[in-house]
Amino acid sequence: MATGRERNRTIAVLCGAVVVVAVVAVAMFLGMSRSGSTSRMTSEQMACGEDHVLVIDAAGDVYAWGHNLMGELGDVTCDDKSEPVRIEVPGRVVQVAAGDELSFALCKNGDLYAWGNNESYQMGDGMNISRMEPEKIMEDVEAIAAGSYHALAIKEDGALYVWGRNKDGALGIAESDCDQTDESGYACQSTAVKLMDDVVDISAGLDYSMAITSDGTLYAWGHNVEGQLGLAETDSVNDNDQPYQSVPAKVMDGVTDVACGARYQALALTEAGDLYCWGKAIVGSVSTREVDDTENMIQTRPLKIMEDVKEIAAGSAHSLALKTDGTLYTWGVNNYGQMGTKRGEFQYAIGEELIYCQETPRELAKNVEAIAAGGFMSMYRSADGVLRSVGCNVYGQLGIGSEKSSVTTPTAISLK
Repeated sequence: MATGRERNRTIAVLCGAVVVVAVVAVAMFLGMSRSGSTSRMTSEQMACGEDHVLVIDAAGDVYAWGHNLMGELGDVTCDDKSEPVRIEVPGRVVQVAAGDELSFALCKNGDLYAWGNNESYQMGDGMNISRMEPEKIMEDVEAIAAGSYHALAIKEDGALYVWGRNKDGALGIAESDCDQTDESGYACQSTAVKLMDDVVDISAGLDYSMAITSDGTLYAWGHNVEGQLGLAETDSVNDNDQPYQSVPAKVMDGVTDVACGARYQALALTEAGDLYCWGKAIVGSVSTREVDDTENMIQTRPLKIMEDVKEIAAGSAHSLALKTDGTLYTWGVNNYGQMGTKRGEFQYAIGEELIYCQETPRELAKNVEAIAAGGFMSMYRSADGVLRSVGCNVYGQLGIGSEKSSVTTPTAISLK
């Protein structure tokens, strides 16, 4: 049986497919309060990649831990870390973003640094050489988002720039406009190119992207085989007859925040605190089975699932919602206990392995201030200033110094 990162990817591949035979119910496609410490850890901002984590402390310093095969931790090694290590980034950092083996740090002065996997030009430095320490790639940046193999940045004038792999329209530009090709044959853009104006928020997943303009309009583009764009129809299909959107298309109005899961689901939050979700519903990722495409178990349009929400986050196939009263809820795939429990409402058998799923949002913690979600892990900062994590720990991505492959009790992380 596969283990580690291979096992994670296998689960992601299998946990979202359509159930062909109803009696078999097997997924077939890709993809509190134990404190543990008395020390206060105030993280100003945090980001989870597929298997690694970045956080910023109150002084603007960056810490990283977890998977490090491609140098995505930025500590000039390729060794995984189960506890936080401080990363040398010039300047005071105000935002971090993490993709699949890829990391970014944005400084207060607008300088953007990148490190990690660069095989598909996703660092945006014009080359495809992976880096084990931060390298400055751009100036005058206001915000950054990392997809699995591409990235987006909002400049200080509100213009949105994109770069990296352009598989299935992930960049929102034509393949013919890209300047490179990676080893897999996909068109790539090696440096940042302008896509659109007047953008205030961004998010990205596996080969798809989303952006919110200043008037609250949500746009989406890229791969859409699981309905992750929130669009009932798209303008293109790939060689496998799978749908994708080649240019930004309007999804909905009145949006203040958006969160892209790796592939199966996306979330949008309105100014009124209403939470909308869409995508693949077969493993609980949309928090309902009453979807508009019952044949494929896909919710193709945004569906309201919760009220009084102030923050959202999405992992590979699970989601987090922080209510205005500080209560944190989670739902979707729970194969590593990322919901703070060992089981779920239902399960799928995949060979000898069971995948646990939770469709109804489950309370994970109270008195929470901020949240983040990785591939198969959840993380939050509670009101006492302590950062806690739960779920998959195969590469030490929980940051708690444990050798356990998974942890079902939220446990404190201590920055040293």
